[in-house]
Amino acid sequence: MFDTTRIVETIIILLVSITWHELAHALTAQYLGDDTPRLTGHLSLNPFRHMDQFGIILLFLSAIAGFGFAYGFTPVTERNLRPNAKAGGGIVAIVGPISNIILAALIAIPLRFSLFDFNAQQGLFDFLQHALLLNIFLAVFNIIPLPPLDGWRVLQTFLSPRQLYELRGVQQYGPLVLFVIFIFGNQLGFYNVLYNDFIYPIASVLLGPQFSVG
Repeated sequence: MFDTTRIVETIIILLVSITWHELAHALTAQYLGDDTPRLTGHLSLNPFRHMDQFGIILLFLSAIAGFGFAYGFTPVTERNLRPNAKAGGGIVAIVGPISNIILAALIAIPLRFSLFDFNAQQGLFDFLQHALLLNIFLAVFNIIPLPPLDGWRVLQTFLSPRQLYELRGVQQYGPLVLFVIFIFGNQLGFYNVLYNDFIYPIASVLLGPQFSVG
């Protein structure tokens, strides 16, 4: 049986989180001198401005499957960025994952300081905790240095042209590796490592010692 409530909650959380993430990219690019996000309509709170058809399908299918995943995109013309294309592109990239950690920290505030009576509102507690963990997941997953994730663009900032050339195979096959991780991540133990070593510890820091996460 499908948990309809959980599916709807996951879709809502992902739509908000992806929009927040991509808007952070767009605003940072704009601040650093690139007008491309504004000209292409990506300075928007409409989540579907930041997602293509495949991303939307993936969002709904992953929510139904029970884990929730999606991606967005923000067009950036890096040669317009300050202080230069390489550094500016890296700054724009890293802001996306940071924005999800910030959103997770904001979500943690009512949980950590008991701003609601969660004993009487268990559904609200579960929703906020789910939103918090999904945002940390998006941040951690996106920082993996594989194209087309943000982590790859951040890594490029610190590599020489020769090193980038030597890693051209990563750029070519990175999306395939991500697809394998997406399909077989549970069997490979990838998600266990991701949650136990990164996501749950970050959540524990945000929520405080009174919460048991994981």
